[in-house]
Amino acid sequence: MSNPTGTDSWGDRVPLPDANKRSPRVYTNLQNIDLSTVTFANVEATGDPIQIEDINEDELRRIVLVNLARMCVAGEWTGLLEAGGGTDAAVFAPFSPADGATSDEAFIPTAPIASGWGNSMTYGSQYDTPSHYPFYSGSYTEIEEMAVFFTGTTATAGTTGSLAIYTLSTADDTGWEIGRPMTMVTNSEMSYATDTGGRVEITPGSTVTLEEKTWYSIGIVGDQSYVTYPTAYRASSYDLYWGNPNYGGLKAAGETDYTLPSAYTSSDTWTASTLSFHLPKLQWRGTN
Repeated sequence: MSNPTGTDSWGDRVPLPDANKRSPRVYTNLQNIDLSTVTFANVEATGDPIQIEDINEDELRRIVLVNLARMCVAGEWTGLLEAGGGTDAAVFAPFSPADGATSDEAFIPTAPIASGWGNSMTYGSQYDTPSHYPFYSGSYTEIEEMAVFFTGTTATAGTTGSLAIYTLSTADDTGWEIGRPMTMVTNSEMSYATDTGGRVEITPGSTVTLEEKTWYSIGIVGDQSYVTYPTAYRASSYDLYWGNPNYGGLKAAGETDYTLPSAYTSSDTWTASTLSFHLPKLQWRGTN
């Protein structure tokens, strides 16, 4: 027969079925924190380390109970998949250049949503302000090298361009549309020559740290005015991501010429960038 009072035969409450009332760790460590303020870090610190064995069964159940209650109050149900329980599967199959690969084969696409790179596009005045294109980090957590690809048609002698990686807004960013560039990733701004043809490799001056399996954007811009703009390789087609069916990039209104901003705001207005049909050929190498 069930006991609706939730007490044992002595009148003492038993918080979990068949559990020892004494909680030497979980309730002792967390007793002065309420569910609206307790964090996963608090729960993690309480449960790490703890041996997985019979003697700790009660405390293991309490850790699960507290963390589930915390996620319910905070609305963090993604934590069942992410917070201490592994990460979501990659959007694309994990990939890295083959051992010993050289030339273009030593790099991988920044966003594997395009096909073919035989077409080209001569940049115009849209190159004077930043254009943003999708970038997926895959299983990597650090940028080793970037590469941009120009045709044999060279730009004005002595000219350069710059690129930088930006975080993207998500559903958790109040007031933002989803998938808009937000903040430049530390150390990610790099300059490269545009008065040349072929592949231009760019190495960061300092460590550029990424979150794995995360979408970012790459902002690209010319560093100065051009008499002759560079001609770059582009995708022949792409699976629609940003912009519109012809142009796969974004551009914010009111940008300053020849400048990559440190951050954007939720009030910035974004439209399709017409710098390049589909996506420019941008590739990279990552490491962990």
